[in-house]
Amino acid sequence: MRKPHQPRFVRLGAPHVDALFGPAAQLSPRIEISGGRFVARERVSVVGKSGRIDGVAVVGPVEDRSTVRLGPGDIERLGLDAGGGLLLVGPAGEVRLTDGIQATA
Repeated sequence: MRKPHQPRFVRLGAPHVDALFGPAAQLSPRIEISGGRFVARERVSVVGKSGRIDGVAVVGPVEDRSTVRLGPGDIERLGLDAGGGLLLVGPAGEVRLTDGIQATA
């Protein structure tokens, strides 16, 4: 069964939650998904070499490491290339990711 859309989202590790939203920050559930996962109220911006996407959903709970799932066309929109990574920007800071970046076709 194919989903009607291919959402972009991030999953964050604990150090990145602190860096993006402040010390001792916790993700606040907004919408329950399944298997204990949820869409959080918190949002981040994803920034590449030539573009920016604001309001990207954060999916909880907190993971061991951070990952980013991008939708079709987002790699080109952001100007990402192999190994260049991207920047996640939150209200309290920013984090550079060079691995854990996935794109859907």
